[in-house]
Amino acid sequence: MDQTKGGVMIEGPQCYHELSKALEGRGTVVVSRQTEKVFPGAERASNLEAALQVAQGMPWVGPIWITGGERIYAEGLVHCEKLYITRIHRDFEGDRKFPMDWAQHFKRLTWSKAGSFEGLNYTFEIWER
Repeated sequence: MDQTKGGVMIEGPQCYHELSKALEGRGTVVVSRQTEKVFPGAERASNLEAALQVAQGMPWVGPIWITGGERIYAEGLVHCEKLYITRIHRDFEGDRKFPMDWAQHFKRLTWSKAGSFEGLNYTFEIWER
């Protein structure tokens, strides 16, 4: 998560709750249609377009990061210039997926590095349009 420091994260309410707070050192915008919901340390927007406008008006100088969940990824893909993907080389049960058609939009692998963390092998990749 250090990669997002200095920028603004746009995420759905479930991602916000999984982190249990807005992370320090960056802005956070939560996309939620529930106007009564409050996300301490974060701004709320009713849709992704509004979230992008809020993020652009925040005082953070780094990039805007689309950090999930599934709906935010699907809607945000067209706005992204780069994808930072971590492929964990193991299958997991899950109820959310990254858009399957992402490779139609991002053709160029510009950087790749393999590694291991706590017994899990992974490959970190950067893709560009």
